[in-house]
Amino acid sequence: MVKPLKAGDVVGIAAPSSPFDRNLFKHGLSQLHKMGFETWHRDDIFQQERYLAGSDERRAEELTELFTKKEIKAILFARGGYGSQRIIRYLKIDTIKKHKKPVVGFSDITALLNFLNQETLMPTFYGPVITQLGNHPTSRTIESLKNCLTQNEPPPPIDLSNCRVLKEGKSEAKLAGGCLSLIASSVGTPYELKTSGVILFFEDTGEKIYALDRMLTHLKNAGKFEGVNGILVGALEPREGEVHSMDGMFGDIFKDFDGPIVTHFPAGHTNDFVTLPLNSRIVLDTQTRRLEFKESLLK
Repeated sequence: MVKPLKAGDVVGIAAPSSPFDRNLFKHGLSQLHKMGFETWHRDDIFQQERYLAGSDERRAEELTELFTKKEIKAILFARGGYGSQRIIRYLKIDTIKKHKKPVVGFSDITALLNFLNQETLMPTFYGPVITQLGNHPTSRTIESLKNCLTQNEPPPPIDLSNCRVLKEGKSEAKLAGGCLSLIASSVGTPYELKTSGVILFFEDTGEKIYALDRMLTHLKNAGKFEGVNGILVGALEPREGEVHSMDGMFGDIFKDFDGPIVTHFPAGHTNDFVTLPLNSRIVLDTQTRRLEFKESLLK
């Protein structure tokens, strides 16, 4: 097992996707310092190549280096955007397997989190990136992230009273998922998300309802909801000016789904972000309105 972090441990920062705002990056690093961690990143993290933070090779080498540097105890990311799928083929997976450490990210980082989790059983967390930490995160965002990185006990349960229940029920299973557009685009690749027997989490931002419908229909047609025990939907703000109903679309897609469905969970593209330990066993219970974590990824 991978040990929790302690005060003074070094968190390595990679930029596997898009370039990022340096000011938000600076403030995000300050948040990690306030948590008691040191930080390290390569000088070339600020490179830009079109809409990417440098070449695919640079970004892959950077991430591999963070795994192999002994003093780095966890890995976070500058931002999402686009590009993490492109570097998977360049990762030295046999080397990375020998250096397991907590990895935290979201949005475009979904591709890396699920690849690392499924290929190496790396402890991965769906949590904020550095620029997000630098943009007025809530106290719960900070506390949740720190708790997941430093504790060897399961995170405290989450009250679902402010969430919306679309289907009642109770389910206990491993948690899997991430950003919806990245989950959908993984179908048909060697890195396809495995969904059988899980509670599926997804979120996204800035998409039209029909686009969300298209992605969910694609997953449904690909059989990715078969064997799913429950569904947890995070932040899913549609594009401004959207006139169609999100709940109406969900009602169509999931009309034959038997497990619990909870939406408006505070995770994803939102400043109030509960960090989620992927591949950990959770209980989703609409009667008690609680999400309970049954295990910790760190020991």
